[in-house]
Amino acid sequence: MKTTNGGTSWVTQGTAFSSTDSYPNLIHFFNANDGVAQGDPLTDGGPFEVYTTSDGGTTWTPATTPATLSGEYGAEAQPAVSGNTIWFGTLEGRIFRSSDKGLTWSVSNAALPDGVFALAFRDAQNGLANSFNLDSGAKVLKRTTDGGATWTTVSYTGLFPGFGLDNVPGTQQYIATGLDVAGTGNSTGSSYSRDNGQTWVTLETAISHTRVDAVSPTAIWSGAIDDNTFGGLGMNRLTTTTLGSRAASPEQLGFSVYPNPSTDGRFVVGSKVARTGVELRVSDALGREVTRRAWQGSTATPFTLDLSQYKAGVYTLEIRSEAGTSHQKLVVR
Repeated sequence: MKTTNGGTSWVTQGTAFSSTDSYPNLIHFFNANDGVAQGDPLTDGGPFEVYTTSDGGTTWTPATTPATLSGEYGAEAQPAVSGNTIWFGTLEGRIFRSSDKGLTWSVSNAALPDGVFALAFRDAQNGLANSFNLDSGAKVLKRTTDGGATWTTVSYTGLFPGFGLDNVPGTQQYIATGLDVAGTGNSTGSSYSRDNGQTWVTLETAISHTRVDAVSPTAIWSGAIDDNTFGGLGMNRLTTTTLGSRAASPEQLGFSVYPNPSTDGRFVVGSKVARTGVELRVSDALGREVTRRAWQGSTATPFTLDLSQYKAGVYTLEIRSEAGTSHQKLVVR
């Protein structure tokens, strides 16, 4: 159905999902004219029922997807979109991708054991997908850095609720939400990641959420639900400005890192302020932590960070102290 008056009235569109067994799992518009809709296969092992429109939804044209597996259905969750590229997941743990607004499709196997429960991309190459077992509460998080062609398991740290997942537009952050549907106590609340899902920082653990939708760093909503009755309670809105704030630089917190770039992989980290309990973490370009070092004693003594055993490339140094957390790109030549 289509509306042109903000939902006051609707007109049925008769060129898509005409079978009595048809219905859309998702509808997405890239702009006022170009859109795509996806529904489940009409035959076992057949393609997904997909249509595209270029006239604002007045008419719809069938598009062909790769064949499905026997018994494979689409995950009834929001798709991930970046520019003209769209992804959707299936209950068999596979992810379908189109880079031309739904006209042509490819598929990859993310090997998520309980299907694709949530999916988000921060750009055309980098994305996260997870499964969530509603009975046991078990979660598996996967990451891609090649647009979804291949997926690797993320051994993350911190609270990852796993029910809702979205990228935060205008940033390189993800936000995750959840509820204690399995009674395990490890899924209620919300958290965010700034390192491609490797580390999750808790926002809160008191609110029960379903899916989450981030429009901007300061405009984020999730579905509200009663944990006991599973009845809807309306919407939650994120009120913190945490996701809209940039991480501090080392200089802002009184730290310095030199030389950078380094030709031998060795960096000296100094501090203008004497502190204790400082920790250094280094991640590679894929967001994988490669080393974690404790700055023994006082920061009055400079710390030599030796990355000479790692290959040349770009790394991210995270400095954690009571003054806050800072991030610095390191280049090893």
